[in-house]
Amino acid sequence: MNGSLVADLGIGTNTWVFGTLLLCVTLFFKFGRFWSIRNLDLVLIFVLAPGMMILVGHRSDPPWWAFFWLFLGSFLWLVRCLLDLGLTRRPLLEPNLNASGLACLAVGVIGLFIAETVSLPVEEGTKRNPADSKPDKWAEKPPGESLVEEAMKNSPLGSSIRTSETPRVILKRVLACLAQIGLVLGLIGVGWKHFDRPISGLSAATCYLLLPYSRFALVDTGQLIPAALVVAALFFYTRPIVAGVLIGLASGWMPACLGLIPLWAGFYRKRGFWRFVACGVAVASVCGLLGLLVPGLDAWARALGARSLAEAGLLPGVEAPALGSFWSGIEPSYRLPVLIVYLALVIAVTLLPTEKNLGELIGLSAALLVASQFWYLDAGGTLVVLYLPLVILLMFRPNLAMKRAFPRVPRGSVADF
Repeated sequence: MNGSLVADLGIGTNTWVFGTLLLCVTLFFKFGRFWSIRNLDLVLIFVLAPGMMILVGHRSDPPWWAFFWLFLGSFLWLVRCLLDLGLTRRPLLEPNLNASGLACLAVGVIGLFIAETVSLPVEEGTKRNPADSKPDKWAEKPPGESLVEEAMKNSPLGSSIRTSETPRVILKRVLACLAQIGLVLGLIGVGWKHFDRPISGLSAATCYLLLPYSRFALVDTGQLIPAALVVAALFFYTRPIVAGVLIGLASGWMPACLGLIPLWAGFYRKRGFWRFVACGVAVASVCGLLGLLVPGLDAWARALGARSLAEAGLLPGVEAPALGSFWSGIEPSYRLPVLIVYLALVIAVTLLPTEKNLGELIGLSAALLVASQFWYLDAGGTLVVLYLPLVILLMFRPNLAMKRAFPRVPRGSVADF
């Protein structure tokens, strides 16, 4: 990880990873309950770090076993998210630092993030993040355009044309800062309002900021924006219309979130089903239609971090990129069984459990986002920040059996008459 601010601090990739591991263990490891699930989760969440570091060090020629490492870590987290449905006992595990200390640490780290986002050179944002791809990587170009581009680069007008990207870069950095702040506030808000323990939300926000993946994807708005939208949907989960709009926006921005629409529709099966489905499907469809019908809007969306259906591999006849993907050089038909298994998982978690609570919704949403890494065509397995906030909420959540889409009214109350 380079850049002026990071170079001045002398914090490289290895130093940051080991430093964050030490900090997370110091703050959240329960030394008095060594075999607790919390301790297992803290170790498991760092399993993906070696694979990400290998890809950062080999951007020009990424080894296949780095993606295999990421897929193995993703599989472990997928199993963990599904097994969470059976973990009904959620003992109270306080962090090893009080709320004032956690707030001070969180404010300091997010201040560092914002300062680094502003000062980080454009090229360094892509070099440090294996999930970040160039906006024109998947753009359709007419024959001979590459020759025109090469001629323009060598012409006196080339530099002035390239400066037209400045507004997009500035807007992308602003969106990255807003998404980071929104994620932190959303995690704190979920803990405050729905976990009924403000320190749990503050612990989740601090843990998110300390993990190395947050700095890998520091300016990756393709992951930060949908992650913030999903966390905001959890905060407003009692309002199907608002949740539908937020999940629809996340799905329109990142195709890996499309599986959340049927899952959340199953969550609102008793009440609010049609309101959520109408809003979620309508917003996602409008996002797709705008990209197809409005000239130049798709190029702007890609430049700001939005992912297309082609990048996700959801369009027929699309081949994997030459580099940066587990599926590079593999026959596209081999992805079909993986997609079928994923669709079966979406159907299963939509129907079961029949009446989901908020804790089950968090775990299953995280499971679907983790499972999307296996079939995602471009940089699959590296979209860690996309599901990282949900995984952290899974780690710190209490028993949420009574938190449902609409609270149950006890029998014998006024509502029965």
